[in-house]
Amino acid sequence: MITHLTDFLFQLVALSFIPFLVFLIKKKTLKGFFNWMGLKKSNTRANLMALLVMVIAATPLILLSVINQEFWEIMTDPKTVTGYFRAQGFSTSTVISLLIVAVLKTSLTEEIFFRGFVAKRLISVTGFRVGNTIQAIIFGAVHLLIFLTITSNVLFLCVMLIFPTVTSYFKGYLNEKMADGSIIPGWIAHGSGNIIAYSTIGFIL
Repeated sequence: MITHLTDFLFQLVALSFIPFLVFLIKKKTLKGFFNWMGLKKSNTRANLMALLVMVIAATPLILLSVINQEFWEIMTDPKTVTGYFRAQGFSTSTVISLLIVAVLKTSLTEEIFFRGFVAKRLISVTGFRVGNTIQAIIFGAVHLLIFLTITSNVLFLCVMLIFPTVTSYFKGYLNEKMADGSIIPGWIAHGSGNIIAYSTIGFIL
């Protein structure tokens, strides 16, 4: 548990450093940094829509894990996050660790960097549609590269490219079009999706 919390803090600092440095150089001040990154209040409609979108989006991933044996074997491999928690077994400590990883380490830090920094900067230069599409593709490509170190299964790799790309686009849409630039909806969607996937495959199936 402590290790996961430490990893989160390290990752938070690492992924916030570049945006912080860019803002400091560009603005010559620290004032307004959180607003520039979208770390501001959202609205109920966008937050609820984020929950709905991610619950719907998480369903195909879980179904594939159930009906496809190779997919299941990859998702339960201890080298994956879901496989790691499955191997740890259900306990209070494991559940707390899962929440730290799902809500903070992966979703918060990634939302800060990809939707709070990369997406916003691209959108400011190219416009919403192009900028949001590019950040979504980058996000999907990063996940593809990660899973290439685990498997060469073509179906799995295609899903792990397409799924993060599509959900990333929707998170960008929720943030920029429904929440006035707040990255909170994206964080809610990302975190809830992680909790559903990690806990379902890790503890339930």
